[in-house]
Amino acid sequence: MYNNFATHMNEVEKNAENLPVRTESDIQADSKQITQEEIQRDFDYYMAQCIAEKLKSEGLITVDEFNKLTALNRRTILPMNVEILPKIR
Repeated sequence: MYNNFATHMNEVEKNAENLPVRTESDIQADSKQITQEEIQRDFDYYMAQCIAEKLKSEGLITVDEFNKLTALNRRTILPMNVEILPKIR
C-alpha cells in the first residue's frame, strides 16, 4: 500500500511541476461561487471512482479497464478542477 501511495504522490508532484504559478490577483479575478451542481458532480465523480477502484482491487476489472472508466468519468461527470487530476496512462 505504501509503495502505491509513494508512486501516486510522485505522479502528483510531477503534474504539479507543470502547473503555472498564479498570483493573488489572478486567483481573486477567477474566484466564483461554487454551485450545488458542481458539488454534486464532484461527489458523483468521487463515488464513481471509489466503485471503479473497488472493482480493480478485487480483480473484477483490469488496470486498463479502470483507466478507461476514469477517462469516461472525467468526460461525462466533469468534476471541478479536472485539469489538475493525475494523468491517465
